Amino acid sequence: MSTTGRIYAGAAICLAALVAVLMLVGRAGTDAEAGRAVEVLAMEPADGAVLPDQPTTVRIRVAGEPDPGRSHIVVYDADGIRLNVGSVVLDADDGLRQHIAVTRPGQLAVAYHVVTANGGTVSGIARFTVGSSDAAAPAAPADTTDDAAHTHGVDPMGAALLALDGLVLLVVVVLLLRRRTRDVA
Repeated sequence: MSTTGRIYAGAAICLAALVAVLMLVGRAGTDAEAGRAVEVLAMEPADGAVLPDQPTTVRIRVAGEPDPGRSHIVVYDADGIRLNVGSVVLDADDGLRQHIAVTRPGQLAVAYHVVTANGGTVSGIARFTVGSSDAAAPAAPADTTDDAAHTHGVDPMGAALLALDGLVLLVVVVLLLRRRTRDVA
């Protein structure tokens, strides 16, 4: 192997090692934050509550600062009809509020996914009744993954590492093609 070939091979190995180290460092940071559970401190109306009057909002308080851009609260009636009015907003420093439009008595299901500013998450389903407690139970929320209600941004570290992987792959392919054309000549 020529000196130039050794230089290219050494550079490719160093670049691959650098990419591997960056991937490990990046994954360690994001996994530690993403795995952190968040505690629900309070929910209004409470899970299992029977309310005489129709509520206009659902509130969730969590241990941490919620990020309304990455969180969602969706309320369904017994027929699976979505009752949300507008989008979720901050309610003090530790809570989220979702306005709803309840049109009739019955049981309601609240599906929530709260992401805090430091990456912690909590999700679940709570149920409460408006009017009589004998009302039919709401069906399980069918579209809790509706794109309009549930979106997450691109992880910047993951995107940077993916771009770096593509660059390394491009360099390796170019080096291999250059070597092949030199061997032919």
